[in-house]
Amino acid sequence: MANHGDFSPEARERAYRTVIVADVFADHAEVIVAELPKLAEGSVLVAVVDSSHAFSGTHHVEQTNLVERVPQLEEGGGWAMVFSPGVSAADIRKRTDEMASIAHQRAAAIDRINAKRTK
Repeated sequence: MANHGDFSPEARERAYRTVIVADVFADHAEVIVAELPKLAEGSVLVAVVDSSHAFSGTHHVEQTNLVERVPQLEEGGGWAMVFSPGVSAADIRKRTDEMASIAHQRAAAIDRINAKRTK
């Protein structure tokens, strides 16, 4: 039988923590948007929430370094979101609402699958 995903308690917990983190990003949408005009050409803004669910700030990252830099910023169990110039606070809140919805659905799916497995 093929394994089509991680349905572990850790995966479920991560999904629920993602819902919380999405709210933290949304709560800091204005702070994030205020940093966007300061970006240099060829850079994006990376906002970070740490493992204790606290907003830990924003970072200007050159697009060419994004693949290396984001994992560094997420070290220790944090989350990062990338933003480009022109994004509004409403755009950020919409994106974080979608992030929370997907994470909530993932957690619910894990619960349903695990419930079926225990029958």
